[in-house]
Amino acid sequence: MKQEALNSVQNADDKTESVVQKKFQILTLGMALFSLVILIWYIAADQITPFTDNSRVRAFVTPVASSVSGYVTSLPVKNNQLVQQGELIASIDPEPYQLAVEQAKAELELAGKDVGVKTAHVATANANFVEAKTQLKLAELNYQRVYSIGQQGYVSKSEIDDARTSLESKKAYVAASLAELEQAKVDAGTNFEHNPTLTKALAKLSQAEVDLKNTSIYAPRKGIVSNLRYDTGVYVSAGSPIMTHISVTNVWLEGHLRENNLQNIQLGNAVSIVFDSAPGKVFQGRVRSISYGIQFDSSSIVGQLQASIPKTGWLRDAQRFPVIVEFTSEIPPGIKREGGQADIIVFTQDSGLLTSLGHAYISIMSWLSYVY
Repeated sequence: MKQEALNSVQNADDKTESVVQKKFQILTLGMALFSLVILIWYIAADQITPFTDNSRVRAFVTPVASSVSGYVTSLPVKNNQLVQQGELIASIDPEPYQLAVEQAKAELELAGKDVGVKTAHVATANANFVEAKTQLKLAELNYQRVYSIGQQGYVSKSEIDDARTSLESKKAYVAASLAELEQAKVDAGTNFEHNPTLTKALAKLSQAEVDLKNTSIYAPRKGIVSNLRYDTGVYVSAGSPIMTHISVTNVWLEGHLRENNLQNIQLGNAVSIVFDSAPGKVFQGRVRSISYGIQFDSSSIVGQLQASIPKTGWLRDAQRFPVIVEFTSEIPPGIKREGGQADIIVFTQDSGLLTSLGHAYISIMSWLSYVY
């Protein structure tokens, strides 16, 4: 009786153990299948809906420098102020450049007087040349008339010779007049505008006027003035930046995707974008361009031996290439900050399930990227 009870207990334990083993096997198999599904989804999504959290907002950043040297007399803007295209943002002391303009005008006037005398010689020589050509034309007509009549016997040979001599004389006079005109042009220049002395004076005046105009510095486009570190009274050299201008009209996104993400990406592919500073909001864009090359080895110098690129770890790091994304939805100005971080997902094709999962994933990331 006792033995039967023991056998019954043992059988119950065996059944319980068998049930546990089956449950464990089912759980293990389920986890394996789930992992396989996740792996397949990851590989497929990596090609069809590639994602990266390594994205930055980029804009045209322009160092604002003066084209002329001088003391800063006016800075009508403040750091991080929005300015419009063509708005005055700095002024350099214009007095030295105004004096340079006056001096150049005086030199131009003197050059004009000198050229006036020389151009008068050109005018006289040109008048002589025109008169010589007129006389030559008359001599040619007279010779043709006399020669024609002479062939008919109405004039003597001596009259024909006289007409020919007159023609040759007029030709020589034209040649001499032309030589005189050319010499006058050499002395005064080919014309008033191209006289060397006058051209030099005009160029000096033009440069002085340009320098004077450049004492006023204007915003290149609508944007934000940043990194303003000077005040009025400081002396700045030509070409030295005074401040930085960040465009708010030419803004894009630069997403760095792994090399194996690029094979299906095409220009114009739809892109969903989330920003760290905009929780729960998904913005839209499209692929504008894909980088064809990057700088991967900064240690190699032309003229020296090629440096070896060290490999760290047993897995090779994935190479990333910039993908430029332009915005197609309205983005608030406070979000489009130069250097701001973003997450993007590119939809290379409408694949139904993967596309839906991609939209769901980027929506979740719109909150997670804000939290951490």
